[in-house]
Amino acid sequence: MTATRPARRGATATPWMTWIRRGLVALGMVVLAYAVVNALRAPVELPHVIRYLLVVWLGHDLVVMPAAVAFSALTVWLVPRAVRPYAQAALYLTLVVTVVALPMLLGFGRPGDNPSALPRDYTGGYLLVLAAVWAGTAAVAGWRLTRGARDPGVDGPGRAPARPAGRRPATGPDAEPTGQAGAPRPARDD
Repeated sequence: MTATRPARRGATATPWMTWIRRGLVALGMVVLAYAVVNALRAPVELPHVIRYLLVVWLGHDLVVMPAAVAFSALTVWLVPRAVRPYAQAALYLTLVVTVVALPMLLGFGRPGDNPSALPRDYTGGYLLVLAAVWAGTAAVAGWRLTRGARDPGVDGPGRAPARPAGRRPATGPDAEPTGQAGAPRPARDD
C-alpha cells in the first residue's frame, strides 16, 4: 500500500550539504576555542576589553541591526521580487566594503608628519569599487528581468508564479501534494 506524503515546506538539505554545514560548524568551534585560549593567556587590561565589548554590542544592537532592518524593509518594498536577491547582495557588499574602507577613508591614526602613511586616493578607490558592485548588480538584474519576460518558467518583475486559471492553491495539513502546474503528484513507494 502506498501512501502519499504531505508536501514539505522549504528546501531540504542534501546529505553532502549537511556534511558541509557540520564541517563549517566544527571549523568555527576550533577558531572560537583558539581565540578563547589566546585571550586567556594574553595580559589584558580588563576595563578596556569590557569597554570595547560594550561598544561593539551596543553599536550592533542600536545602529547596525536597525539599519539592516530598515534597508531590508525598503528593499522588499521598492525592489521587484525577481531582482531582490541581487539588490540585497549588492547592499551587503556595499556594507562590507564600507566597513573595511572606513578607517582609510576617515584617516584616523594618520600622522601629519608622514605623508607616506595612507598615501593613496582611498575615496576614489572606494567609489570605484562601489560603482563596480552596483554596475554588476544592474547588469545581472537587467538580464534577469529580460530573461523573465521571455521565459514563462521564470517569474518576471515582481510577479508571482502563474497557476492554472480557476484553480485555487491547496493549503492546510490535508492538502493534496501537487507537482508542476497543479497536477497531482504520483505516489511514491518508500
